[in-house]
Amino acid sequence: MKNVLIYLAIIGLFSFRKANDENQISSPANAGAIPSFTTTAKGDIVLSWVEKDAQKKVSFYYSLFDGTGFGKPRRVPIVDSAATHAEGMPRLSIKKDGSMIVSFELKKDNPISRFGSDLLYVYSADGVNWSAPMYVQADRDPKKSHSFSRPVRLADGEIGIIWLDEKLTAKGRSVKFARTTPGKGFGEEKIIDNQACECCRIEAITDKQGGLHIFYRDMYEDGSRDMSYIHSADNGFTFSKPRNVYPDKWQIDACPHSGPSATETPNGVWLTWFTGKEKAAGVKVCDIATGKIINAELTDGVKQPQLTTTTAGLPLLAFAKGRNQGEAFFHSIALRKLGAKVSTTYITEPLADCSYPALAANGNSVLVAFEKRIDGQPQVIAWKKIQF
Repeated sequence: MKNVLIYLAIIGLFSFRKANDENQISSPANAGAIPSFTTTAKGDIVLSWVEKDAQKKVSFYYSLFDGTGFGKPRRVPIVDSAATHAEGMPRLSIKKDGSMIVSFELKKDNPISRFGSDLLYVYSADGVNWSAPMYVQADRDPKKSHSFSRPVRLADGEIGIIWLDEKLTAKGRSVKFARTTPGKGFGEEKIIDNQACECCRIEAITDKQGGLHIFYRDMYEDGSRDMSYIHSADNGFTFSKPRNVYPDKWQIDACPHSGPSATETPNGVWLTWFTGKEKAAGVKVCDIATGKIINAELTDGVKQPQLTTTTAGLPLLAFAKGRNQGEAFFHSIALRKLGAKVSTTYITEPLADCSYPALAANGNSVLVAFEKRIDGQPQVIAWKKIQF
């Protein structure tokens, strides 16, 4: 077994041409969390994250990638009590005209709805001067919750946002969508599914043909909680009916708290997600057009999968996986090539506890950002550039 592990490690080492040194971007004085990538309309990569100071006050930062590294972080003045859970994290989105929106959740101080949240955003025309917080949703009822949002730039350059909203059926929560218009913020919301799982991350991507793809963990009448898919061909004005992506038939009477990730590959749109189905728990990658499983990691301790595709068309999967070294337990970030020859390597150091990877394709390389904690020190946001 020892020789097998050494052999696999060597394969992983030589499957990737070059892994740059690890870099830290968050302040060592604060606790960094939930990295996320987006791009400008020109395709420039932007990394964002949050930091909490000693008083637990939240700050949101973003930084532009110049091809070799990230510039000086810029702070966005969101509410310092904004929610920072990874499934509904604050996110930056950028319109075609260069204006920016940061959406975030704000927990309601209401004894009637302990889990209630409002969905807000701030707006900037230049990335420097920001508006006061504004509501995404129109309903201000304190008993209702609006959370687990995902913004996405649409083909027309405006921003769409999808989120989980009020309960409309006996189970689950509704899924809603709203979009911006030129020079304005989010407008009228619409229901695109009246019943979904209550608390998982939503995914949305716009493909090269302008199609909008939305994925979320659904709640079906048989009790299973699997991934559903909705498509829009007209920038969110009309939507297809929801359909199941792959029938895991995961039966769970609790919150899975783990959403999907998607990417457009040369062979179509692929989706990855976590399933806890008995005897088949782990991460799967599926072609949404055919329902075929492309790849899977069905082992204990794997979570938080993410997908991207390089300019050359190489799909990449990242996930966090629990590992042991002696009596120490930690999570490492794994990066897997899903090309003609599948190969996997761990890109984080042993004993560092790392989680919530985020991916951004950069030519024939990939940027990987993640949370990192080591030896009881404050958690930081680290990143690496890996060349193929």
